[in-house]
Amino acid sequence: MLVVRGWFPFVGLIAAYELMRDLASALGVPPYDLGHLELAVFGGTLPTVVLQQAISGLADPDLVADVATAVYATHFLLPVAVGAWLWTRDRSLFNRFGVTLVVLCALAFATYVVAPTTPPWLAQPTTVRHLIDETLQRSDLPAIAVWLYTHHDYNLYAAFPSLHAAFPVVAAAAAWQRNRLAGLGLAAWALIVWLVVVYLGEHYVTDVIGGFVYAAAAIAIAGVVIRQVRRRSRIPALAMASSRPLAQTTVPSPAQTAGTTRSRS
Repeated sequence: MLVVRGWFPFVGLIAAYELMRDLASALGVPPYDLGHLELAVFGGTLPTVVLQQAISGLADPDLVADVATAVYATHFLLPVAVGAWLWTRDRSLFNRFGVTLVVLCALAFATYVVAPTTPPWLAQPTTVRHLIDETLQRSDLPAIAVWLYTHHDYNLYAAFPSLHAAFPVVAAAAAWQRNRLAGLGLAAWALIVWLVVVYLGEHYVTDVIGGFVYAAAAIAIAGVVIRQVRRRSRIPALAMASSRPLAQTTVPSPAQTAGTTRSRS
């Protein structure tokens, strides 16, 4: 029962993501393209296009795309792995990590519903290559695996904020509290993931920045929630302690006092 209760947030997040994927379209909310904002910020160029063109000139660009796709695929594996590590090391940090993920995804899922956004490869198909699709098509994976990916009805309009960018930030912050070296390693991993999602055309830099901001907000909100819960849990204990009767002090009788005085003399 303890394991089920502890790991419920991780299972719940995956289920919630699947349930809300078509909610925005059902509500009639049109998706937005942040490409115009990206062009304005970067002087008329898209960082995704710059990266894809630069890497295409390397000796083996397919290898880079393969590695990048593998990194991208660790999206849901990373929080589970970090959660398992914290579960065996520090249950308090594990609980905080779980609460932070729930808050982060609640904020992100709400954004996906009220303001769905389009990934670069879908918004700019003439200039941005869909590298993950290209990688899978030429891979040695079983045909059924490729078919499942290409036909899976995942949420296409969940680019901002990037949870791919946010999850490693939350993981790094949680790991840092337990082990500084692990925290630094996950922070470096976060930087790699940020670069990968932009290169693959899955997210704009704007989406990555949004993911970082949402992660920071979730960490702060989770901290407040946990402090409030701990404070309220201490109140009943303090009230119970204050309601206990004080130990009664026995007052010696005059005869006992006199006997003690004679023994001293």
